[in-house]
Amino acid sequence: MEDLSKLDNHDDTEKNSLDISWQKVAAVYLKIGTIGFGGGYAVMDLIHSELVDKKQWLSEQRYKNTLSLAEMAPGALTVNILAGIAYRLGGIKTMVLATAALLFPSFLLIVTLAGIFLRLEGNYLVRGAMEGLTSGVVGLMLAVVWDLVKRFPHRWYYYLSATCALAASLLLKLNPIWLVLLGAGTGAFKFFIQRIFLK
Repeated sequence: MEDLSKLDNHDDTEKNSLDISWQKVAAVYLKIGTIGFGGGYAVMDLIHSELVDKKQWLSEQRYKNTLSLAEMAPGALTVNILAGIAYRLGGIKTMVLATAALLFPSFLLIVTLAGIFLRLEGNYLVRGAMEGLTSGVVGLMLAVVWDLVKRFPHRWYYYLSATCALAASLLLKLNPIWLVLLGAGTGAFKFFIQRIFLK
């Protein structure tokens, strides 16, 4: 049976927020904002690699918990999860400055490219390039999904929940927030039942 203790215990490998300056967090976020093309799940692998694998600023379980909370919040997933992590690492100041560093490259790039695209949008080379970019982003998202599947807990409950969520999304066209809330509710119910039987 799944070990429930990890839900309550903090991972000892997580760095104390006092050891991480806002400048360090902002520098990493600036890097993610500069090379993290695709947005959303396409950037999740980069975020995981930088913050969990390389910097080890938070544990795998903490990353998954923050990702789940970010999915429930309105707005861009990338901004939500990174703002939440930055707040945990250094509070409001770190969150504001690091998030600004994250968004700055995209802001600068879109302002620059918008003017160029408006002038050349009728060009067949530009249209072909945009279609190619779309295909590339789809490929990035598929790669991220595959990476998530590989890290997926190998237990029947999780496979059943994922299958039900996929079916509900495709067949019932449910809003993603309802899928997230239903997943959270069934997960909480599962652990509640387990705690009763473990007593």
